[in-house]
Amino acid sequence: MLAALCQTNLNLLIFGNLMKTAVTLSTTQHRLSLFIAIIALAFVLRGPLTGVGPLLQNIQSQLGLSGFSAGLLTTVPLLTFGLFSIFIPRLAGRLGSEQMVFFAIWILTLGLLLRCGGGLFPLYIGTALLSCAIAVGNVLIPSMVKRYFPMKIGLVTAIYALAMNVGGAAGSGLSAPIAQLNQWGWRGALLVWVIPALLSMLIWWLPFKVANATAKAELPTHRVSGNLWLNPLAWQITLFMGFQSFLFYSTVSWLPQIVAKAGVSASECGKWLGMMQLVMIPANLLIPIYAAKIKQQHWMGAMCGIVLLIAIFLLISPWRSCYFPAVLLLGLGISSAFCLSMMFFNLRSNNMTEGVLLSGMAQTCGYLLAAIGPVLMGALHDMLNSWMPSLWLLVIAALIITFAGWKAGQDHKLSDFEK
Repeated sequence: MLAALCQTNLNLLIFGNLMKTAVTLSTTQHRLSLFIAIIALAFVLRGPLTGVGPLLQNIQSQLGLSGFSAGLLTTVPLLTFGLFSIFIPRLAGRLGSEQMVFFAIWILTLGLLLRCGGGLFPLYIGTALLSCAIAVGNVLIPSMVKRYFPMKIGLVTAIYALAMNVGGAAGSGLSAPIAQLNQWGWRGALLVWVIPALLSMLIWWLPFKVANATAKAELPTHRVSGNLWLNPLAWQITLFMGFQSFLFYSTVSWLPQIVAKAGVSASECGKWLGMMQLVMIPANLLIPIYAAKIKQQHWMGAMCGIVLLIAIFLLISPWRSCYFPAVLLLGLGISSAFCLSMMFFNLRSNNMTEGVLLSGMAQTCGYLLAAIGPVLMGALHDMLNSWMPSLWLLVIAALIITFAGWKAGQDHKLSDFEK
């Protein structure tokens, strides 16, 4: 009797502490600070990487890099995303999501400083470190949106994706002009990203402080629906995310050379890629908001693949007039597929734990595919001296996106396929 009474009191005490934690974590002030922190982090998740491309020739000439060594600078982040993403859910379960993101921003800042601080070795180590930090944001932010903004998932995801796109566009568009304006050259242009990284760190201090003062992350207490690696729905989402990344990085890497066959100059193609970034903005805003309002998104997933198919067939065509609309359609299809895959992590999972694990699985496979894509396209071109086989490879990728998007968009949860 006494033991039962003690146990009852203990249960009430635990329940009271949990309720106190829930109230603390769901205050308006905390949610607002976390929303601002998520947007600040999103802005620095792409710019430090997209800023390298326009400066690659300067980096190569100053450091005496071979073509292979210079190419590694764009490949290392993708490989790091793919290899590290799978470990992030377990680390977040031990440290807590807010805590891990806060420490990741420290590592991002260190990587940014190290990348610009010396020769070849610091350049690669710094790139690897900042890529690990960015991977943490890639994996954890979608699930944090589900946890703290369950009624506004579409809107918050839209703003988050827009901030990423703006940061990426700033990196690719401003790096070369900044390098020309200051005496530090490419180092100064890349070092600029330390400023928004430090600002993001300051903004993340409040969510980190609140999370530290309350319970640890909720990941260990949530039930997971079986082994995700054996779950058909998890694989459908992974294929959708993965081949979207494969297609994006493949086309961005080789598009200038593909359209050069029709006499399109590098500068003109650069303007096209800038327009492609602009096309991504409305997709980033509208797709998540609309996807959150409907039960099934299967036709949206399939349409992403169909738009990409049309774009690739326009690139295959021999007419120069088809290439500019093809680039715009690529931007529309790729950005829509990316935003929709971010939504799938939340819409198809039952809780934050599943969302993090699904995000880690999809991004591990996705970025490994993204790292393989440009290399495979280049190898096919070298062997056959034509871009046509590579373009048909992209057709296959778009078909997979169409099928996987149709399946992943149906109104199911991961638990519906539990074995």
